[in-house]
Amino acid sequence: GTITGHELTHRTWDPTSMFIGRWLLAFSFDVAFAVEHVYGHHRYVSTTKDPATAPRGRNVYFHVLASTIKGNISALKLEAERLRKMGHNPLSIRNSVLRGYGMSAIIVALAYLAGGVETMLMFIGAGLFGKALLEIVNYMEHYGMVRNPELPVQPRHSWNTNKRFSSWTMFNLTRHSHHHAHGEVPYQDLRPYPEAPTMINGYLTTIVVALIPPLWHHLMTPKVLEWDEKYASDEEKVLAAEANRISGIKALTEHGQVSAQQA
Repeated sequence: GTITGHELTHRTWDPTSMFIGRWLLAFSFDVAFAVEHVYGHHRYVSTTKDPATAPRGRNVYFHVLASTIKGNISALKLEAERLRKMGHNPLSIRNSVLRGYGMSAIIVALAYLAGGVETMLMFIGAGLFGKALLEIVNYMEHYGMVRNPELPVQPRHSWNTNKRFSSWTMFNLTRHSHHHAHGEVPYQDLRPYPEAPTMINGYLTTIVVALIPPLWHHLMTPKVLEWDEKYASDEEKVLAAEANRISGIKALTEHGQVSAQQA
């Protein structure tokens, strides 16, 4: 339900879509995603302010933890800011993030009533796995990207893929470049953007590769360097050089040092 939950919670103008989308996300303990993703991630993607954008050199296992924790903190801050502007107390039933935690707790309680402690623990494990999978996909979609935060998000700021099977099974989530350039466009209208930077392969293959950090960095380092040369603006080349320098990946570090000397 995470992919359909993601799609529905983008339809902020439709209360029915939001209601269903939030309950779908509650099954993976991630109703906060409906706030942070739409109002945080889409605003700050490919910058250091975005918890879901993995910096160069980070491994996927650390990213799952870091993005989950920072994403929830960001959602709470965004929701508190929204409520204060409306003159409401953030620590109230009006807080959609806190309500989301309650929604997940209700589902866990129902799992306990259905089959006791064992069933409840199995459900919690399944829900956490679902959340981890979402963060793995975030890792793949934005790894190593940089962006001048003063410029609007462009298709070049997300890794894209147009592999058919991944697109069919994931409601065109694969067309991520168009999704970030125009977040309000429904999944069936997303365009392939063949000129956008591309992933290693389709989503299903890339997930497996991401889980093997040495293989991931071996395959992604050339792609990241290609992005720097082919897609980055002048301002982003400077950001990329700094990201390479501190990445901890030898090939990126050496490239970053050369770029700094040339600058």
